Amino acid sequence: MNSGTRYSLTPERAALTLGAVAAALVHVAAMQAYFNPALGLDERFDLSYWQLAVFDLDEEESFGTWFSSGILFVAGVLLLNQARALCPDRSSELRSAESSEHRWWFVLGLAFVFLSVDEVVGMHELMNTLMEENPWTVVGFPVLVLVGLSYLPFLWRYRGRTAVLFVVAGVIYGGGAVGVEHYTDADVNSLHYNMWTALEEGMEMYGVIVLIYAILDFMRQNPVPRVTLAVLPDGGAAG
Repeated sequence: MNSGTRYSLTPERAALTLGAVAAALVHVAAMQAYFNPALGLDERFDLSYWQLAVFDLDEEESFGTWFSSGILFVAGVLLLNQARALCPDRSSELRSAESSEHRWWFVLGLAFVFLSVDEVVGMHELMNTLMEENPWTVVGFPVLVLVGLSYLPFLWRYRGRTAVLFVVAGVIYGGGAVGVEHYTDADVNSLHYNMWTALEEGMEMYGVIVLIYAILDFMRQNPVPRVTLAVLPDGGAAG
C-alpha cells in the first residue's frame, strides 16, 4: 500500500531558506558592476544591461520579481488556509464571540494574493502613470495606516509573540514598499536609484518572509487538521 510522500519543515528552516534566497537575489552586486563608474567593470568586461537584467529587481522579467511574487502568494495561501481552519461551523446554532475571527485572516490572505498578482502585473506602476505628478505612494501611505489601525483588534486578540511578529513584518514590508519607494528618485539609469531599489525590494522580501515565519509559528502553536487534496475518478464524489 502506498502511504504517500510526507514533507515536513520548521518555521525557522523555512525562514532561513527563503532569507538566503532573498539575499542572493538582491541585485546590489549586479547593479554596482554596471552602474558604478568607479569600478569600471562595464567597460573592462564589455557588459551590456541585458546580461544583468534578469537580476534587476526593478524589472518585471527577473528572478527577483518571480521570487517576490511567489512568497507573497505563499503568504496569502497560508493566511487563507488559517482562515478556513478557523471558520465557524455554519450548522451550529451557537456562535461564540470569536466566531468572526477567521475574517481577519481571510481578508489579509486575499490582500497578499492581490499583492502577488500586482508584483508581476504592475498595477501600482499603472497608478503612477495615471497620477502623473504624484507617486502612488501618496495614496499608498494613508491606505497602509488605515489597514494597520483596522487590524488593531486582530493584534490585540493575538497579543504576544504572534502580534509582535505581524507588526515587525508589516513595518519592514510597508517601510520598503511605501517609505523607501516614495523617496527613490526617478533616474532609473543611476547607481543611486538602483541601490535604493535594492533596499526597497529587499525590505519587501524580508517583510513577507517574517510574515510567513509568523504564520507557520502560529500554526505550530495552534495546530489544525491538515489540508488534503484528493483527485477523484471521473464522476466521483468527495467523501
